[in-house]
Amino acid sequence: MVKKMRRGFTLIELLVVIAIISVLSSVVLASLNTARDRARDARRKADVDTIVKALSLYALDHGNYMESGSGYGSAGNGLGWFNIQYSGTTASMGQALANLGYTGKEILDPTGARDASVSDLKHTYMKYSCSLGTYVYASLNAEPRFVDGPTNNTCCAVCDTNYGMNYWKKI
Repeated sequence: MVKKMRRGFTLIELLVVIAIISVLSSVVLASLNTARDRARDARRKADVDTIVKALSLYALDHGNYMESGSGYGSAGNGLGWFNIQYSGTTASMGQALANLGYTGKEILDPTGARDASVSDLKHTYMKYSCSLGTYVYASLNAEPRFVDGPTNNTCCAVCDTNYGMNYWKKI
């Protein structure tokens, strides 16, 4: 009697291989998303540094860090969302720095967002000044957002809980 040679794989073997490939691909995709978040956060930190330097150059020419009376920011007083052109202003703070030559182009968050709140979970930049100094804020993925603490003892103590800001630099 001649034995018939089987060729191919059984259904169980194929299912095991598919399951292994699925698990490996989910691990790789999770790592890729984490790496993407870290890259965006690195860009946000670099953007905040660039904004701080641009505002310092602006201050050398204008005597302040785009403060009250500058015509930029909320009510023209240099406060608020960095990339919003508020009513009654000629440009956003970011557009103004680019138009005046302090940055090569308008600095936007990697997501392209211009404002944020608890309800929309966007990332963006803000600028506030007070007697404590001038601060530039950003929201990073790697740090907890919308928690009390990160912006306490700065000009915008509620920027963390209201807008998700968890990273800042003082000029």
